[in-house]
Amino acid sequence: MIGKKDFQPRLLYNVSLEDLVPEDNFYRTLERIPDLNFVYKECEGLYGKTGNKSIDPVVFFKLNLFGYFEDIIYDRELIKRASDSLAVRLYLGYDLDEQLPWHSTISRTRAIMPEKIFSGIFNKVLRMCAEAGLIEGSHQSIDSTLVKANASLETIERKTPKLTLEKYIEELKKENQEEVFPEQIEKISEPNKDKKTDQSTELKVIKPGKNKRVSLSNKNYKSITDPDSRIAKKPGKLINLYYTVHYAVDSQAKIITDVLSTHADKSDSSTLLEIVDRTEKRLNELGLKIESVGADKNYCSGENLQNLEQKEIEAYIPTQNHPNTRGGIEKKKFIYDEAKDVYVCPMGHQLKYKYITKRKGKVYCVENKECLSCSLKEKCSPGKKLRRLQHSVFIKEYERLSERMSSSKGKQKMRIRKTTTEPLFAEAKMNHGLSKFMTRGIDKSQKKAFCIATVQNLKRLVKHLSRKANVLQDVSIKLNSYFQKQLSHFKEKSNYIFPRNFFSINYNV
Repeated sequence: MIGKKDFQPRLLYNVSLEDLVPEDNFYRTLERIPDLNFVYKECEGLYGKTGNKSIDPVVFFKLNLFGYFEDIIYDRELIKRASDSLAVRLYLGYDLDEQLPWHSTISRTRAIMPEKIFSGIFNKVLRMCAEAGLIEGSHQSIDSTLVKANASLETIERKTPKLTLEKYIEELKKENQEEVFPEQIEKISEPNKDKKTDQSTELKVIKPGKNKRVSLSNKNYKSITDPDSRIAKKPGKLINLYYTVHYAVDSQAKIITDVLSTHADKSDSSTLLEIVDRTEKRLNELGLKIESVGADKNYCSGENLQNLEQKEIEAYIPTQNHPNTRGGIEKKKFIYDEAKDVYVCPMGHQLKYKYITKRKGKVYCVENKECLSCSLKEKCSPGKKLRRLQHSVFIKEYERLSERMSSSKGKQKMRIRKTTTEPLFAEAKMNHGLSKFMTRGIDKSQKKAFCIATVQNLKRLVKHLSRKANVLQDVSIKLNSYFQKQLSHFKEKSNYIFPRNFFSINYNV
């Protein structure tokens, strides 16, 4: 006989969330791990003594963590999903008939919460990971990724020049070495919402007979909706507005030891030392010390190598490739005499030091124009120019780096970097909301980056503790079974009268 369910809601129910949510639910486990009560003390100065009560700060942070666990980036969707989840209600401390805060309350609270509280939660979870033995500390891998900003290229406008119009045209004339008149400057027109607009809209200088485009740049353009976002290009995708997020990751269990959000136009090399300092401070507080750092070639610079050596930290960072584009004889054919600080060309001529460039490169050139009468002139330095060579003032640091990178240890460190930071970025973008920041401003993007990194660390911590609990449970079962067999065997061989219920004792670990 086929059954048919007929639902008739009752007027009264005798049930609680504790009964409805299983003991092994993820959010039950999460509730027992990080103690967020320290947030109350940190938030005391943010609220007044009178007026209506605000949202519980601990509830606010739990809601944020839940959102990033479930890849929810919209506050409306966050409250909607939390309201119909029994486990999340129990995690937040809201009963079945209690109404959760409005979505706008979440947005306003996020704006007033200082960054140090988000950082404090991240540090607390990091300490718990260290206490659980998940952080080794000696080697840190560093990498970065672009995160889409909550702004469109259609909202960018040209920055107002600080110079007067006459001086601005004069400077523009000097840059282009051509005469430019005020009427030749065409302003960017406002995008037509009814028509598809070109996202690469640019400033045009109209000249007689031809049109010349000046490419988009952060120097000349900014977003109206999110001034902190920057124009950048991601490989395989169109130019857009982004932020950059940097991760420092421990090599043992892929625990994130630092996260930093920066402007997308800030180079990785200029950020490396800041990330190392932040990570070193956190690890030192945990009793750990950084011995080596691995990163990709965008973080490489002579100054970074020198500063890392002063900190007694080994750097494993590939150098940038600078191919010989002049078509002449390769630099390796020239012999460098360190004692005299000169280069000797294949024909025996000396190239002596002349000056240092803005990028800290020492330039070497012949003094008496021997190149003009050299038989290898056309092959070595085509045209009228004399052959020049240059190397960095940090040449010693680069040589030591090259030796480390060519060793088996250096190759191992590069494999570690590829298997730690890159998978973490992929995980964060696919499952935890790092694909796009829905907030605006560099400060709020840093708060969200802290939340996402905390969620990723919590996942690994919960998994480790659950595995450990399962192992202890298996050991406990085996020990109980063993002792029960031994006691039964002893009872059969002995005439001793055992107390009642003696054999029901559990030997728990």
